[in-house]
Amino acid sequence: MKYLQRKNLSSLNKKFTGEGMKKEYKVIAWTSLLFFLACAISLTAIAQSKQEVAKSMRDRHSALIEAKDKGLVGEAWTGLAGLVKPDAPDGVQSLVEAENKDRKELFKIIAGETGTSVQEVARQNRIRMYRLAKDQHFVQDANRSWVQKKDLSQ
Repeated sequence: MKYLQRKNLSSLNKKFTGEGMKKEYKVIAWTSLLFFLACAISLTAIAQSKQEVAKSMRDRHSALIEAKDKGLVGEAWTGLAGLVKPDAPDGVQSLVEAENKDRKELFKIIAGETGTSVQEVARQNRIRMYRLAKDQHFVQDANRSWVQKKDLSQ
């Protein structure tokens, strides 16, 4: 019995002093390092993706404003861009599709960064875009009807 007690004490001593602790510290250190590297890599990928999406949106911004000025495109209730006139030219439809693809990607990125839902990010974007719209630009009201901002009941 005393032999077993001594053996148990001996293994406990090794575990909490000397050899055992060194091994545990190494495992913890390597695990922490790998976790840190994984986080850094993912944040870099997200940042690059966010920058790419933002650049793509900036590149088409003037064309989007021109389509809004012509009454072809408006800000939808969903936080996305929308076709005010379904028979808009193909180029305008492609513009809206590209814009919405980027907005959806940006919503996902922002939701991940802030810990909120994609729907909440989209809702906040709708509010922001309605505020930025010119009076003659179209926005969707609560009934999802297209109205000019100046006619939107507050």
